[in-house]
Amino acid sequence: MDKLIESASAGDALAQYQLALGYDNTEGEGRDPVTAARWYRLAADQGHADAQLHLGLMYDSGDGVVQDEAVAVGWYRRAAEQGNADAQVNLGLMYLNGSGVAQNDAAALQCFRLAADQNHPKAQFNLGALLYNGTAGEPDLGEVCQWWTLAALQGHPSAQQNLEILTGKLSREQLTRSQAAVAEFMQRQLA
Repeated sequence: MDKLIESASAGDALAQYQLALGYDNTEGEGRDPVTAARWYRLAADQGHADAQLHLGLMYDSGDGVVQDEAVAVGWYRRAAEQGNADAQVNLGLMYLNGSGVAQNDAAALQCFRLAADQNHPKAQFNLGALLYNGTAGEPDLGEVCQWWTLAALQGHPSAQQNLEILTGKLSREQLTRSQAAVAEFMQRQLA
């Protein structure tokens, strides 16, 4: 622990992030969210995407810092721009709900698509839901089926339930196209 504190104090972003996790994830009386937020902030200011995500979570919930959804959006955005899928999902939810930022379905859709392309099940489910609801125009049930299938394959319970209902609404062509898209997506993940 002393070595970690020494490295973090010397400005090592990874050490700062790991130290923050220790203060943040400790159970019981040893948990110190204020100190965790301070270390996350130091790492986040150096561009550490996971620290930016965690700092966003803290501002989103008011854990260890004064709750401020607009500040949370800023930290989510920084991490999302670095390709952090969890941050992309959280930023998408902020846009979808108008929390800390103006409500914007198109921006939410874009965030979910970026994370879904990284095989993030919650993003895949949310993307499918927005597409199903016509956020991107006329619903393409085949594409909805593709995203919900990918989420369901990773154990997303709502995707599994929705698929049961959706598959009865698909034409044979839509189902075939969806299955091909799922297979292609999975092949890209393996490459």
